[in-house]
Amino acid sequence: MYELNVNLIQSQYEIIPSWYDSHIRKESKGLFQKFPVVKNTYNQAICPICEGVFSTKVTLEHIIPKSGKEKNGQKLGEPRLAILPINLVKCCGECNTSKHSKRSFIEEESEINPYFEEFAIEKYFEVNFNDTNEVFQPSIVFHYKDNTMDKRIRNFINNYNIEKTYNHRIKLEFQKILTILANNPITLTKSILKPYIEHLSDIYSKNSEFEKIDDKYWFDQNYFGFLICEHLKIRIENDTSTVYKLNEEINKLRKPSQYIAFSNPEFQNDMNKVQTIRDLEIFIKNNKEDLIVYYQQIKKQGFSIDFPKLFKVDEDRLRKKCLEDRLRKKRLIEEIVKYYLESGKSFDHFGEDCSFVIG
Repeated sequence: MYELNVNLIQSQYEIIPSWYDSHIRKESKGLFQKFPVVKNTYNQAICPICEGVFSTKVTLEHIIPKSGKEKNGQKLGEPRLAILPINLVKCCGECNTSKHSKRSFIEEESEINPYFEEFAIEKYFEVNFNDTNEVFQPSIVFHYKDNTMDKRIRNFINNYNIEKTYNHRIKLEFQKILTILANNPITLTKSILKPYIEHLSDIYSKNSEFEKIDDKYWFDQNYFGFLICEHLKIRIENDTSTVYKLNEEINKLRKPSQYIAFSNPEFQNDMNKVQTIRDLEIFIKNNKEDLIVYYQQIKKQGFSIDFPKLFKVDEDRLRKKCLEDRLRKKRLIEEIVKYYLESGKSFDHFGEDCSFVIG
């Protein structure tokens, strides 16, 4: 529409710019309500620009601005298009910004028209983590090539504050993940974090697939949660400092009452070293009271007891069947520990019982 010559438009009646304010803009008017909306899988009306669910503030955005002012001999907008439906988009208040107040007259300064053009926005951004001494949190960073189409896409994203909106959403979802992790009262090791993030990634992925709109992802919390988890999976595997930094962020959300003062300061490290039934017997004998307190705390938070290295061997050398058998035995022993703790049964014959059960 940057090429549109409004002077060529003939009308039987003079279009009065004030009609927009008096007949269209007000939500109480029927015309405002009749503007089409995009809906997500849950039948919620969403903003067609940022794809956020409409809140209390819903507006009409002019693709070509309606301003009648001039600057350097050029009109900043076009009042005669103020009430033209094809020039109006029903969007959220965050996308209807003051940045979009000047009409463009050359292609590179124009933007994508949401009615007639589309592009795969996910190809233009990536997730990074702001990694400083003060903070460790995700951010969305956009990248563009030096061509006309990408310049128009950049104008579209800048004018509608999409980068700011996406960054807000991804930070919110990261806080949700941290809040869940903060319910665990101990420092989270790689052996705990890695499978949890993988599990969470699967959940986000399934939800994102379900929420697709016309086979395209809905860019909301589940999608951004999936991106966070996929990024963290790589970082946890390749950067040993990531686990430490995540724990620092988690600790910021924890309440003092969530910490456990173990009588054995090495309780967690000793727990993570358990590899055999004999190791487990010795660990329980030396840490029984701490184990009871620990179990009571994680039970409140919905976590299961876990000895991450129990029956641990070189998994790369194991066939799938053997690996499944190891995991089965590990879970079985952990359930036995849970039974002993729940019932208050003495651990005097714990080793014998475990050996009998797993053969």
